[in-house]
Amino acid sequence: MPENDKIDLPSFFEIGEHKIDHLLEILEEHKVTFSSCLLLGDAKTFLIGAGGISHSLARASIKVHKHLISDSDESGVSAVKSIINNEKPAVVIGFGGGKVLDVAKLAAGDTLTRFIAIPTTLSNDGISSPVSVICDKNSIPVSHLTKAPFGVIVDTSIIKKAPIRYIKCGVGDLLSNLSAVFDARLAQEKGREKIPATALDLAQAGPLSLLEFNEKTIKTGDFLLTLARGLIKSGFAMCIVGSSRPASGSEHKISHAIDHLYPAKKKLHGEQVGIGTLFTMKLQKNEFLEKVVDFYDLIAFPNKIKYLNLNIDQFVKVVSNAHQYRPDRYTILEDKKPDPDQIREAVKAAGL
Repeated sequence: MPENDKIDLPSFFEIGEHKIDHLLEILEEHKVTFSSCLLLGDAKTFLIGAGGISHSLARASIKVHKHLISDSDESGVSAVKSIINNEKPAVVIGFGGGKVLDVAKLAAGDTLTRFIAIPTTLSNDGISSPVSVICDKNSIPVSHLTKAPFGVIVDTSIIKKAPIRYIKCGVGDLLSNLSAVFDARLAQEKGREKIPATALDLAQAGPLSLLEFNEKTIKTGDFLLTLARGLIKSGFAMCIVGSSRPASGSEHKISHAIDHLYPAKKKLHGEQVGIGTLFTMKLQKNEFLEKVVDFYDLIAFPNKIKYLNLNIDQFVKVVSNAHQYRPDRYTILEDKKPDPDQIREAVKAAGL
């Protein structure tokens, strides 16, 4: 549990079409009033909607400071913190994908400023979590525990415009919870960790709802609502625990190993954990593996290690070294300790 058993949860979340057209009404409804704000986005998001947000706020006599984020790295966070310290905005609004929201969330958390997240894609479960992923000086993604967003607004009419690859990444990240929750329960059975059952149930609820869909089209309103709600539940599960544990297990260790061992080959996070999930679920003899395989086939999610630009020898090296990352987390990798031959066998059995 978080320090002092105090759970840091978002105060509100809104999901639906054309939500940013009613941004002021939403904020007023949730008693979020302010005279100045810092609006963060990137070059693309300022074109697709941040400009409209800025104009609507300005018409309400709210002073808007704007800043473009190009990279989710330490210098980007420092630049935003400097603006916050100098301009003293009452609220930080992040309008963008994972990079924008991660930088905005960490900078706002470090300066104790309220943060409103408005994602333009659903590529991962960080939209409502207390975790920001920021690249270090070597361009390696590093997780930072910070404050959860004060509020989350998901406008599905904006999400529909995102490249389908990014929506599939959100699918991969959400379904990876089925592997992570198995690992967390395994750690509890072995007496290695104590994790609230509520958090694990919440982390698992989202992916199980998603697996009920049986249509190929994933840009429908119903699918995006289910994906958004699942990702938000995943973030809430992390808030309850005070870490990413309910949504990060052996499959994330594999992704971290790829980032470190083969940085030039990196794919998107949701793709790496999504493919890693097929391998770890095979090791786990996870009851949901067949459903995940069928769902990946249905939506044409990448399901081969060659998509990761890795050959079998490189993947064996990745899995063999994955236990080094987040060593505090006991997973199926620590439990089974698969040797290279067993890794190859699991890869073949999983159809990877």
